[in-house]
Amino acid sequence: MIAEMDGPTRAIAEYVCSLEDGSIPERSMRDTARHLVDSVACALGALDSRPARVARAIAATAAVDEGATVFGLAQPTTPEYAAFANTVMVRYLDYNDTGNGGHPSDMIAAILALAEIRRADGRTVVRAIHAAYETYAAIRRGGLHGNILRGKHVDQIYATLGAAAGAGVVLGLDLPRMANAIALALTPNVPLRATRTGIISDWKGCATAHGVMNAAFAARLAEQGLTGPARPFEGLGGFCQMLDLAPLDLSTIGQARNGLSAIESTGLKFFPADYNAQGPLESVLSLREGIAPQDIEQVTVSLHWGGWHAIGGGAGDHDEKWNPVTRELADHSMAYLVAVALVDGELTVDSFAAARIADPALRPLMQKIVVREDPELTREHAGELPRWPSRVELVLRDGRRLVRQSGPPKGHPLNPLDDGELEAKFWRMSDRAQPRAAAQRLLDTARSLDRLADIRELTSLFARCTVPQEPGGQ
Repeated sequence: MIAEMDGPTRAIAEYVCSLEDGSIPERSMRDTARHLVDSVACALGALDSRPARVARAIAATAAVDEGATVFGLAQPTTPEYAAFANTVMVRYLDYNDTGNGGHPSDMIAAILALAEIRRADGRTVVRAIHAAYETYAAIRRGGLHGNILRGKHVDQIYATLGAAAGAGVVLGLDLPRMANAIALALTPNVPLRATRTGIISDWKGCATAHGVMNAAFAARLAEQGLTGPARPFEGLGGFCQMLDLAPLDLSTIGQARNGLSAIESTGLKFFPADYNAQGPLESVLSLREGIAPQDIEQVTVSLHWGGWHAIGGGAGDHDEKWNPVTRELADHSMAYLVAVALVDGELTVDSFAAARIADPALRPLMQKIVVREDPELTREHAGELPRWPSRVELVLRDGRRLVRQSGPPKGHPLNPLDDGELEAKFWRMSDRAQPRAAAQRLLDTARSLDRLADIRELTSLFARCTVPQEPGGQ
């Protein structure tokens, strides 16, 4: 396959196979531990969700003595099932990290699952996560940014390919096997954008979990010698032909942009909601001081095109967004998010309880909310490090107009969460799942990722997390 592989496959495989520990910047190693802490926190907050319970139930049917550990499940399972179940939990709250076109930390659980069965050390895991994030970013920057996928009605593919790269690092794949892993991850796993439009279902938080599970499986198949198509991107019937795309340019994979590695360029979330809402929520909470919701005549939220398309009704799903009936739809509804923030003065995980989503008292205020694309904000958002600009205007019944414009929101690489804010987020989530002493050990172990002699020092702690007796997330 080496001589025949297409450009993107070769670029990813050669980069991953040449990556060495010494080539990873110290800041990237630090940020890898921070994103791991953030991912663990998100998983702990989602232990009692319906998708998590379903995923654990499936994982429990395949007990493996030397397998991989799932949050809240005593018996280890296959690495594929562990990758799926743990990613479901990391992703469920829509609270984990984000890049321009998805959530790169969706890949971490797959890497940990394979690292656990191989008893890999922490530095290997750091290198695998670094490779995954760089692959993820290179595909976006190489010609496949999120708006192109939205326009083609294709969902997030980056995590599947990035997870295959990270899995290859953990398994120590050579160049031909790494190329086969990429092909085996891409060819059967092109997902539909239907996942995130209309009445959004449980699958919204499971789609990338499915992708990274299959990436782990692809890497294991390739390790055993199974081959995949030589030209999955550029060949006849390949990805680019399927979507009528220009060839991707991944020649700069692994190169820093604006002095930042891929993981340093990836933001963390302050609010448990779609990233396009982070800036508007900051603005709404600032503007509402001293204002009663009944005094509001209209709220206008202006976004870049991608934000309007994702959560503002721009995908032809206005009616669903203005009357959310599921948690998955509510955290992707700008109208709901703004209304709850205006009324409650906060937006937390509890803002998505079934009773809160169904509260008829919110609907009149939601009908006063307008979401629009502003071409100027679309232009401002473009670039190597998108700034996620937004503008909120409140028109009051007494005629006043209150306006606030937001640049990079809290958690963005240009406006990052500090270590104290990240730790506070961890405690907000972990207090829902386990005693403080156990959580402290989990936090300390995750922080020391690059110093772990065996990743099981971390993953073994996942099984000790306590799942509430009654489902809390629906």
